[in-house]
Formats: sequence, structure tokens, C-alpha cells
Amino acid sequence: MSKSVTRLVAQQLLAGKVTEITAMDFRKSPGDFLTQVQMGATFNITKNGHPVATLTAYQPSALELGAETRRLERAG
Repeated sequence: MSKSVTRLVAQQLLAGKVTEITAMDFRKSPGDFLTQVQMGATFNITKNGHPVATLTAYQPSALELGAETRRLERAG
């Protein structure tokens, strides 16, 4: 990811905005985008100008959180 794109993403992250990227952009450097997602960024990925996916950080469901809580309680 270029420095200008990284700077733009940082500005949008601070503003709480979603950044639109093309599938080609994502294909060129997926690791860079995943790093940004880990830091809280969200991306809408487009193909031929149409949105096809949203890339955002994983958020466990309440069911998963409950199961993990029970597992930790049993482990003591």
C-alpha cells in the first residue's frame, strides 16, 4: 500500500469512515489491508464499480463469547 493510501486510510480511520477499495487493490496487497483492519479500519471492496464485500475486523458472537467464558470458568 502506498504512503498516500496509508495516510488516507489513517485519516478515515480517525474519522470513523469506511474506505472504498477495488478488488484489484486488495489483490495487490491483502496483507496491508488486513493490517489496517486489525487496527480498526473497514473497507468496502468493489468490482467493476459495484460493492461486493465489506472487510472488517472479526467480532465474536454472543454465543461464542459465552462458550469462551464457560471454558475459562471451568479452567479455573
